[in-house]
Amino acid sequence: MKDPAFEDYCERIEREFFRFKGRPGTLSPADFNRALEWFRAGIPLDVVLEAIPDTFQAQKAGRDGGVEEVNSLGYCESFVERALARRKRF
Repeated sequence: MKDPAFEDYCERIEREFFRFKGRPGTLSPADFNRALEWFRAGIPLDVVLEAIPDTFQAQKAGRDGGVEEVNSLGYCESFVERALARRKRF
């Protein structure tokens, strides 16, 4: 059974991720599973959408441990956690 809320969640993440990559694309199976984990954990979409640009900005500024290119949502994991922690503080 398809879940329209999850489909929207994934589509919005995919669109934002590839907008920052600067090219079209689709989520890999691993990225899809990561999005599913976030969805099931109740991580709000706006938290993930806030973390994606933060990830790319950190990479461009060289604050990411030398990562040459953000290739998966796995790179966003720590940024999602930080964005969620900021949300919980307020």
